[in-house]
Amino acid sequence: MSDINCIVIGAGRLGKNMAIMLCKKNNVMLIDNDRSAFNDLDEYSGFMEVGDALDLEVLENCGIRDCRTVVAITEDDNKNIMLADICRQIYNIKNVYIRLKDSRKEKLVADENVRCVCQFDLTLDHFRSHYGEELA
Repeated sequence: MSDINCIVIGAGRLGKNMAIMLCKKNNVMLIDNDRSAFNDLDEYSGFMEVGDALDLEVLENCGIRDCRTVVAITEDDNKNIMLADICRQIYNIKNVYIRLKDSRKEKLVADENVRCVCQFDLTLDHFRSHYGEELA
């Protein structure tokens, strides 16, 4: 699959929407280990793979060697961190983004080229900027 330039790992609600958004300008592969996660993807025009993204064979079959961007957006912070390490250290992916529910785990990400999106911090910042005076 040498035409894949973006891989999204995790087909939960956020992962699905990320894949739909990215497939408008990219050839996207969406990976999840649960086949039912691919339900309700009418707007998605990319590729889908059922498998464990921690399995290097799955990643290689999905085109990771030619990929520019990986978004690890599973429900498991530890898995997302591990996937970031795999993408940067084994496959030298230039653009790696991961979701972290627990912002304290961001310090476990050893590579400065991995961009962490911390759900907790984003929510707190949103409330602070929009409702700060009301909440004080």
